[in-house]
Amino acid sequence: MKEVLCERPSVETGVGLLRQENKFKDISIQQFVKDYAIKSVSCCFSGGKDSLVATHLVMNELKDRTDIEKWVIFADTGIMLPTTEPFIQDVCQTFGWKLKIVQGNFFNEAQTKGMPRMKHRWCCHVCKIDPMHTFIKTLKPQRGEITGLRRDESFRRANLSQIYYKKKVRSWAYAPIIGWSEKQVFQYIRKHALPMPPHYRLGLHETCMCGVYSNRKQMEILKAQFPDLWQKILTLEAGFRKHGAAFYFNNKPVRASEINQQTMIPEQKETNP
Repeated sequence: MKEVLCERPSVETGVGLLRQENKFKDISIQQFVKDYAIKSVSCCFSGGKDSLVATHLVMNELKDRTDIEKWVIFADTGIMLPTTEPFIQDVCQTFGWKLKIVQGNFFNEAQTKGMPRMKHRWCCHVCKIDPMHTFIKTLKPQRGEITGLRRDESFRRANLSQIYYKKKVRSWAYAPIIGWSEKQVFQYIRKHALPMPPHYRLGLHETCMCGVYSNRKQMEILKAQFPDLWQKILTLEAGFRKHGAAFYFNNKPVRASEINQQTMIPEQKETNP
């Protein structure tokens, strides 16, 4: 049976108009390394398709540059899908990439900070960016931090620059596929026979299940496919004061306990005709 890839809606049309206006002057990885005198690169690999492609593209382009230190970084926020870390480890082992895993502690932090939401995304810095930056600071300058950001992902990202300086960590952030469409990402995956991240086959869009970019349907899938992680979310929510909710979809609280009460559709037994 042919595998169907789970593609998300994009904003290609709107961003395409911006691209036609020649507003952005994106450059290649080779040009980035040369212009900014990069001596070390760290590819931020979250386990999704975009960071997979960005990491492979950069590592492939720089494979003969022995003068540049090259790392893949995975930030385990503490609420990642259980399939994510094994997938990343397998990919890095297959291609011979050096992997550094840094740790966040989402569930401990959430006990005092509450669950993150769109206007209160404390988890991104505390559980992901800060641990990654602690490692990146140990690398040789000038440093390059590679991300899989794309302008087509959302209107919020439609005007992102490809390169910017992170003063706190003294590193240049560079997004090699910033101008790519989702179609181009899938074309690259097929062309280079890259493994597809396993969570897409389950209908899940993200690897970090903090809920900020999720919805009720995604959490129903999480409940069905990963009951141990789901139970940890239920336990966390039960400890909140004033009946706090685990999720905020469209800025409205949604309790995990309510989703938990939903009856799953029973499996149908096959019968012989």
